[in-house]
Amino acid sequence: MSQKAKVITVFSEKGGVGKTTLTTNLSVSFAKRGYKVLVIDMDPQGHVGKLFGVEPIKQNILSFLIKGEISDSIIKKTRVQNLWVVPSDWSLADFTVNVARDPARHLKLRKAIDNLKDKFDIIFIDPPPSLELITLNILLASDGVIIPVALTYLGLAGVAATLNIIIQTKKSFKYSPGIIAIVPNMYDDSPYSKELLEKLKSSLGKAVSKTVISKDPEIDKAQSFSATVIEISPDSQSTKNIEKLTDEIILKLGL
Repeated sequence: MSQKAKVITVFSEKGGVGKTTLTTNLSVSFAKRGYKVLVIDMDPQGHVGKLFGVEPIKQNILSFLIKGEISDSIIKKTRVQNLWVVPSDWSLADFTVNVARDPARHLKLRKAIDNLKDKFDIIFIDPPPSLELITLNILLASDGVIIPVALTYLGLAGVAATLNIIIQTKKSFKYSPGIIAIVPNMYDDSPYSKELLEKLKSSLGKAVSKTVISKDPEIDKAQSFSATVIEISPDSQSTKNIEKLTDEIILKLGL
């Protein structure tokens, strides 16, 4: 684990597909295996910090990102061993306005993360639901993306839009993150859910993960205690799914 950190974003243009849930649970799963993990919360709502019980900080993340840096003073240790968080706050909503005239405005996050890669094994980014300059910063800073797909009609429709954003980023900036996995999420055992899963697999083939994340009330229960399901319900179906997905990611990235 001496190589520079892999930067992974759980990314989708569609809201409500479980991005933060997947990001936080994967980060715990990796940390429990001994990887040094950092989660950077780029959503102004700040749910990552809340789930890990990290108190809001006096210094806001925006003031550091404008300069293209992330100081040790805003990297906070969590209750989980090997896991740190850069908490977010509402100052991030003003990111675009503050860097609008900077010709390197799309590379602020990449510059900031480059200085952290020697300190961690994995860096996860939790993106906001909107598609603005901050999202472009996230994509250009990431080595790879994991795309969660809610197994609903609209969820499947959102995959094409998400993939198109990545393609357009490549065309415009000669770079885009690799697709680590497209992850079926919110699966139940109904015929309709099974049908949508088969459609996803037939459309996107090997890009779809072998792991399917099931609907599980234990996830909501854990979040009500400001925790991840892996911490609260280690024997739950969703925890087993997350651990299996972690195995897939490790194999895919050669970690």
